[in-house]
Amino acid sequence: METRGTLLEIRFSTIEQFAPYRERILSVFRNLGEREGMLFFVALNEAVNNALIHGGTGREGRAVELSVRDEGPRICAAIRNCGGCFSHDMKPDPEVFDNVFRESGRGVQIILHIADECSIGESGRLVSLCMHKPGAAAGGQGE
Repeated sequence: METRGTLLEIRFSTIEQFAPYRERILSVFRNLGEREGMLFFVALNEAVNNALIHGGTGREGRAVELSVRDEGPRICAAIRNCGGCFSHDMKPDPEVFDNVFRESGRGVQIILHIADECSIGESGRLVSLCMHKPGAAAGGQGE
């Protein structure tokens, strides 16, 4: 029997507040397979870092909301910055990895390289990532 729906919802404002959830998130992502689950966690972690570091502040400070959902053939994560916006066009830039001394811009490229689906919404406040489960048809919503 397949379980669908929300697997995790958390809110945090610092890396230290996020840290205790890391193992729980990894265990949820194991549905994708050991390697794919770890890779998806890396992409999610990059998105969380971007929300905390580059998202700016607003009325609610640097609060970040993370939601992970099982959508049948895929697992999706939504990372919402409740303060400011993250500005990026989310387009692949293969040259970013050519310069090993470049420290900015790699996180988004890692996300785009790993996630099967990635989008930015709410004027830069929301980043959505999805990864297909093993054996699931790419791009399909499934039953």
